[in-house]
Amino acid sequence: MPSAQLMFRNLRTLLYLLFPVFVLSSCDFRSPENCSVVFQDRPDLLSGFSLDQNGLANKAGSSLFWSRCPAGMQFSSPQICSSSPLLLSFDQAQTYALDISDKSGQTIRLPTRREMNTITEDNCINPSLNTNVFPASSTDKFWTSEQDTFRSNLACTFYTFEGRSSCLEPKISERPFMLVIERDRF
Repeated sequence: MPSAQLMFRNLRTLLYLLFPVFVLSSCDFRSPENCSVVFQDRPDLLSGFSLDQNGLANKAGSSLFWSRCPAGMQFSSPQICSSSPLLLSFDQAQTYALDISDKSGQTIRLPTRREMNTITEDNCINPSLNTNVFPASSTDKFWTSEQDTFRSNLACTFYTFEGRSSCLEPKISERPFMLVIERDRF
Protein backbone atom coordinates (compact mmCIF):
# COMPACT_ATOMS: atom_id res chain seq x y z
CA MET A 1 0.00 0.00 0.00
CA PRO A 2 1.50 3.40 -0.98
CA SER A 3 2.52 5.62 1.93
CA ALA A 4 0.06 8.43 0.99
CA GLN A 5 -2.81 5.98 1.05
CA LEU A 6 -1.64 4.54 4.38
CA MET A 7 -1.27 8.02 5.84
CA PHE A 8 -4.79 8.97 4.66
CA ARG A 9 -6.19 5.77 6.19
CA ASN A 10 -4.42 6.45 9.52
CA LEU A 11 -5.68 10.04 9.52
CA ARG A 12 -9.24 8.90 8.85
CA THR A 13 -9.00 6.36 11.70
CA LEU A 14 -7.62 9.02 14.02
CA LEU A 15 -10.45 11.43 13.16
CA TYR A 16 -12.98 8.67 13.64
CA LEU A 17 -11.59 7.97 17.11
CA LEU A 18 -11.28 11.63 18.13
CA PHE A 19 -14.66 12.81 16.84
CA PRO A 20 -16.54 11.74 20.00
CA VAL A 21 -13.96 13.56 22.13
CA PHE A 22 -14.54 16.83 20.24
CA VAL A 23 -18.30 16.47 20.40
CA LEU A 24 -18.41 15.49 24.06
CA SER A 25 -15.95 18.16 25.15
CA SER A 26 -18.45 20.86 24.15
CA CYS A 27 -21.29 19.34 26.21
CA ASP A 28 -22.14 20.48 29.70
CA PHE A 29 -22.96 17.44 31.81
CA ARG A 30 -23.73 19.33 35.01
CA SER A 31 -27.19 18.71 36.38
CA PRO A 32 -29.35 21.72 37.20
CA GLU A 33 -29.49 22.55 40.89
CA ASN A 34 -32.17 21.25 43.20
CA CYS A 35 -34.95 23.87 43.49
CA SER A 36 -35.08 23.40 47.27
CA VAL A 37 -31.46 24.57 47.42
CA VAL A 38 -31.97 27.44 44.95
CA PHE A 39 -34.83 28.97 46.94
CA GLN A 40 -33.77 27.90 50.45
CA ASP A 41 -32.07 31.11 51.56
CA ARG A 42 -34.01 33.47 49.30
CA PRO A 43 -37.60 33.81 50.62
CA ASP A 44 -37.99 36.94 48.49
CA LEU A 45 -37.82 34.91 45.24
CA LEU A 46 -41.45 34.23 44.33
CA SER A 47 -41.27 33.71 40.54
CA GLY A 48 -43.87 36.38 39.85
CA PHE A 49 -46.42 35.05 42.37
CA SER A 50 -48.40 37.03 44.93
CA LEU A 51 -49.17 35.11 48.11
CA ASP A 52 -52.09 35.51 50.49
CA GLN A 53 -52.49 34.37 54.10
CA ASN A 54 -55.11 31.75 53.15
CA GLY A 55 -52.63 29.54 51.32
CA LEU A 56 -53.29 30.73 47.77
CA ALA A 57 -50.80 31.94 45.16
CA ASN A 58 -51.58 34.02 42.08
CA LYS A 59 -49.16 34.57 39.21
CA ALA A 60 -49.12 38.13 37.89
CA GLY A 61 -51.63 38.59 35.06
CA SER A 62 -53.56 35.38 35.75
CA SER A 63 -57.05 34.82 37.15
CA LEU A 64 -55.93 31.38 38.36
CA PHE A 65 -55.22 30.89 42.07
CA TRP A 66 -53.14 27.92 43.13
CA SER A 67 -53.46 26.11 46.40
CA ARG A 68 -49.93 26.28 47.79
CA CYS A 69 -50.19 22.76 49.21
CA PRO A 70 -51.22 19.58 47.39
CA ALA A 71 -54.82 18.46 47.98
CA GLY A 72 -55.28 16.98 51.44
CA MET A 73 -52.67 19.20 53.07
CA GLN A 74 -53.41 22.31 55.12
CA PHE A 75 -51.38 25.52 54.68
CA SER A 76 -50.29 27.34 57.82
CA SER A 77 -47.96 30.29 58.11
CA PRO A 78 -45.09 30.55 57.76
CA GLN A 79 -44.43 28.32 54.79
CA ILE A 80 -45.77 25.05 56.20
CA CYS A 81 -48.08 22.44 54.71
CA SER A 82 -49.23 20.02 57.37
CA SER A 83 -50.74 16.56 57.06
CA SER A 84 -50.19 14.29 54.06
CA PRO A 85 -51.21 14.78 50.44
CA LEU A 86 -54.17 12.78 49.20
CA LEU A 87 -53.26 9.97 46.84
CA LEU A 88 -56.31 9.26 44.69
CA SER A 89 -57.11 7.71 41.34
CA PHE A 90 -57.81 10.08 38.46
CA ASP A 91 -61.60 9.76 38.78
CA GLN A 92 -61.47 10.15 42.57
CA ALA A 93 -59.33 13.30 42.25
CA GLN A 94 -61.81 14.79 39.75
CA THR A 95 -64.72 13.98 42.10
CA TYR A 96 -62.85 15.46 45.07
CA ALA A 97 -62.32 18.76 43.22
CA LEU A 98 -65.96 18.83 42.09
CA ASP A 99 -67.20 18.21 45.65
CA ILE A 100 -65.06 21.05 47.05
CA SER A 101 -66.20 23.31 44.23
CA ASP A 102 -69.88 22.56 44.96
CA LYS A 103 -69.48 23.08 48.72
CA SER A 104 -67.51 26.32 48.39
CA GLY A 105 -69.45 27.91 45.54
CA GLN A 106 -66.17 28.55 43.70
CA THR A 107 -64.77 27.03 40.53
CA ILE A 108 -62.18 24.62 41.93
CA ARG A 109 -60.56 22.00 39.72
CA LEU A 110 -57.36 20.18 38.83
CA PRO A 111 -54.99 22.21 36.64
CA THR A 112 -54.32 21.44 33.00
CA ARG A 113 -50.89 20.36 31.76
CA ARG A 114 -50.38 23.81 30.26
CA GLU A 115 -51.25 25.47 33.58
CA MET A 116 -48.84 23.19 35.44
CA ASN A 117 -46.18 24.15 32.93
CA THR A 118 -46.66 27.86 33.78
CA ILE A 119 -45.52 27.27 37.36
CA THR A 120 -42.48 25.18 36.43
CA GLU A 121 -39.00 26.54 37.12
CA ASP A 122 -36.63 26.18 34.17
CA ASN A 123 -33.39 26.75 36.08
CA CYS A 124 -33.72 23.99 38.69
CA ILE A 125 -35.15 20.50 39.21
CA ASN A 126 -36.21 17.94 41.78
CA PRO A 127 -38.87 19.38 42.09
CA SER A 128 -39.03 21.97 39.33
CA LEU A 129 -41.28 24.22 41.44
CA ASN A 130 -40.52 27.28 43.54
CA THR A 131 -40.46 25.95 47.10
CA ASN A 132 -41.10 29.46 48.47
CA VAL A 133 -44.48 29.41 46.72
CA PHE A 134 -45.22 25.69 47.03
CA PRO A 135 -43.55 24.70 50.33
CA ALA A 136 -44.57 21.02 50.24
CA SER A 137 -43.33 20.53 46.69
CA SER A 138 -42.25 16.99 46.07
CA THR A 139 -40.97 15.06 43.11
CA ASP A 140 -43.91 13.01 41.93
CA LYS A 141 -46.38 12.58 39.10
CA PHE A 142 -49.34 14.89 39.79
CA TRP A 143 -52.72 14.39 38.14
CA THR A 144 -53.87 17.05 35.71
CA SER A 145 -57.45 17.56 34.54
CA GLU A 146 -56.75 15.94 31.18
CA GLN A 147 -57.17 12.41 29.82
CA ASP A 148 -55.52 10.56 26.97
CA THR A 149 -57.36 11.39 23.75
CA PHE A 150 -57.45 7.85 22.38
CA ARG A 151 -57.33 5.53 25.41
CA SER A 152 -60.07 5.96 27.99
CA ASN A 153 -58.13 4.15 30.71
CA LEU A 154 -55.22 6.63 30.66
CA ALA A 155 -54.94 10.16 32.01
CA CYS A 156 -52.32 12.90 32.03
CA THR A 157 -49.83 13.57 34.80
CA PHE A 158 -47.23 16.25 35.34
CA TYR A 159 -43.90 14.97 36.64
CA THR A 160 -42.38 17.65 38.83
CA PHE A 161 -38.80 16.38 38.67
CA GLU A 162 -38.13 18.35 35.47
CA GLY A 163 -41.60 19.65 34.67
CA ARG A 164 -42.65 17.17 32.01
CA SER A 165 -46.12 15.84 31.27
CA SER A 166 -47.39 12.57 29.88
CA CYS A 167 -50.78 11.07 29.15
CA LEU A 168 -49.76 7.47 29.73
CA GLU A 169 -50.73 7.04 33.40
CA PRO A 170 -53.38 4.41 34.18
CA LYS A 171 -56.38 6.18 35.73
CA ILE A 172 -56.45 3.67 38.58
CA SER A 173 -53.00 4.78 39.82
CA GLU A 174 -53.08 6.75 43.05
CA ARG A 175 -51.35 10.09 42.61
CA PRO A 176 -51.22 13.46 44.40
CA PHE A 177 -52.81 16.48 42.75
CA MET A 178 -53.00 20.22 43.07
CA LEU A 179 -56.09 22.39 42.99
CA VAL A 180 -56.70 25.72 41.30
CA ILE A 181 -59.46 28.29 41.73
CA GLU A 182 -60.65 30.51 38.91
CA ARG A 183 -61.60 33.98 40.17
CA ASP A 184 -60.70 37.65 40.12
CA ARG A 185 -57.21 38.61 41.25
CA PHE A 186 -56.59 39.88 44.78
